Amino acid sequence: MPGIPHRPGRTRTLFVVAAGTVIAALLAAIGVVLVDRVLGDRRPVEGIVGSEKVAFFEDERVVERFGELGYEVRVRPRGSRLLAEEPGDADFVSPGSRHLAERARELNGVTAEYQPFSTPMVLLAYEPMVRALEEAGVARRAEDGAWEFDMAAYLELTEERTRWRDLPGDSVSSSNRNEVLIRTTDPRTSNSAAMYVAVLSYLLNGEEAVSPGPVDREIVDTLSRLFLAQGQPPESSQQPFEQFRDLGAGHTPLVWVYESQYVHAMVEGPAPADGVVVLYPGPTVYAEHTVVPLTGAGDEVGRLLTGDAELQALAAGHGFRTEDTRHFQDLVDEHGLSVRTQVADVVHPPAYEALESLLTGIEDAYTSSGMRPPADDGEDTGRAGGGAAAGGAG
Repeated sequence: MPGIPHRPGRTRTLFVVAAGTVIAALLAAIGVVLVDRVLGDRRPVEGIVGSEKVAFFEDERVVERFGELGYEVRVRPRGSRLLAEEPGDADFVSPGSRHLAERARELNGVTAEYQPFSTPMVLLAYEPMVRALEEAGVARRAEDGAWEFDMAAYLELTEERTRWRDLPGDSVSSSNRNEVLIRTTDPRTSNSAAMYVAVLSYLLNGEEAVSPGPVDREIVDTLSRLFLAQGQPPESSQQPFEQFRDLGAGHTPLVWVYESQYVHAMVEGPAPADGVVVLYPGPTVYAEHTVVPLTGAGDEVGRLLTGDAELQALAAGHGFRTEDTRHFQDLVDEHGLSVRTQVADVVHPPAYEALESLLTGIEDAYTSSGMRPPADDGEDTGRAGGGAAAGGAG
C-alpha cells in the first residue's frame, strides 16, 4: 500500500499556526498580568467634595497613590452647605469645616470623621489697596513681615459705607467709587463664606462665639448687608479668586479665600500678578477639611488621607496644612512664599446650630431681595484625575 506522501509545507504551516496560537495565548496571559499589576484590583470610591479640593483629588500623583493603595477615587464638587444632603451613592463627603461635618454625620447617621488637613482663611489685595488700607488703620505690617488686617476696623469702615476713593492717601484712584467690601463666595452654599460669617459674628457679638438659640436680628441684618452689597454672588469658591487673579483690582480689590488657594496657585500656577499681598485677618478662622465616610470604602479613603505619609505630603503641595507641619514649612521655604507658618489670632466657629441660624437669616435676606437662587455646580460632574478644579462652591 503506497504511503501517504510527505508534504513538508503543510507541516510547517500547521506548526506555525500552533506556535502562533500558543504565543498569542501567552501574550494575552502576560498582558492580563501586566494590566493587573499596573491597575490592580482598584476599588472604585465616589466622593462629594468642596470645589477647593477637586484639584487635589484630580492630581495625577494623588490618583496614582490611591491606585497603589488599591482605590480609584472619583469626586464631584458641590457646595459645602449642600453636599451632605442626598449624597446618593457617594462613599464619603468632604466639607470644609467641622461644623458642616457635624451636620453631615447627623443627616447620614454616622459617627466617624477624619480631618486630613486644614487651611486658614486669608485676604488677598493688590498693593495700592493695601497701602490705602494701611493709612486708614485697617492693615499693618507685623514684625515678622506678614501683613495683618484688622477685621474690627474693617467693620467700622463698612458702617460708614466708605468707598475706596475716600480712603486717605493717593494709593487708590479717585475714580474708584466702589464701596470698601471684602468679596466672598455665596453664603447660601459655600463653606468659605460661612467662615467669613463665623469671624464677623464673633466680633459683632462682643468677641464671643454666637450661641445656639434665638437669632440676633441686628447681627443678621449687618451680615446680610455685607453680602448683598457685593452684588450678584459668585457661583463657586474658585470664582472670586480667579476673578481677582485674572481681572485685577478694578474688578475685585479685596477677596476672602482659603490660604491653600493662594499657595497652590503660587506653586503650580497660574500665579497672581506681581503686587498681590496676602493679609492675615485678625481674627481669622481655620477651615478644617473633614472626611465623613458613608461606607467602608469611604472610611478607608478617610483613613488613608489622614495616615498615609505620601498623601499627606501631596496635600501640603496643594497648599493645605497637615498634622506634620514640616511638609508645609518645606514648601514655603522652597518657593519663598510670603505666608505665615504659624497663625496665632484664630477664633473657633460657633456650633452648627448657631452658625446655621445666621446663614439661614442671610439666605432669607437674599430671597427677600429677589436675588437668584444659589448655584449647585458640579453636582453631576464626575471626575477622576488630570483635570482642573471647577464647579461647586466650597
